[in-house]
Amino acid sequence: MDCPACGTHTRTLETRRAEAGAALRRRRECPGCGQRFTTFERREPLMVVKRGGRRQPFDRAKLLAGLVRASHKRDVDPRDLEAIVEGIERAGHAGGGELSAERIGELCLEGLAPLDRGAFLQFAGTLPGPVPVDLQNPRKYGESGGTDSVRSEEDAARPTPRERARGDN
Repeated sequence: MDCPACGTHTRTLETRRAEAGAALRRRRECPGCGQRFTTFERREPLMVVKRGGRRQPFDRAKLLAGLVRASHKRDVDPRDLEAIVEGIERAGHAGGGELSAERIGELCLEGLAPLDRGAFLQFAGTLPGPVPVDLQNPRKYGESGGTDSVRSEEDAARPTPRERARGDN
């Protein structure tokens, strides 16, 4: 970096993490004029590309709130939900600072699938249209009348109230 006073190339005296790791703080000195100053380096904000092509800043809290709502009253550790959001942020920064809203939904489903089936299905139900990725879910989204059950195996063995009323045990 060049000195703002004289334009000579500066040297770095000290580098520290700042703003809880969101930035780098560098203390610099100009060998030409001796002036000292501080610079901050921050990452470009992650952007979300919506279905209509509109771009908006990635909102970590909004995504985490959606995952918490999907796992409400489920046995899901909040740290696992944080890990899903962090993975999505890493994927966005690795992909050039942009992620499509559809891809964010896919990554959420990939993260929820091994954690809890109920949370997975609850989140999948909030996505528009058919679920973009079939993550070994026995039920095909958007179709009805299939013979496969989305219930856990222990629940699937018990007849539903409708089956009990018809006597289909």
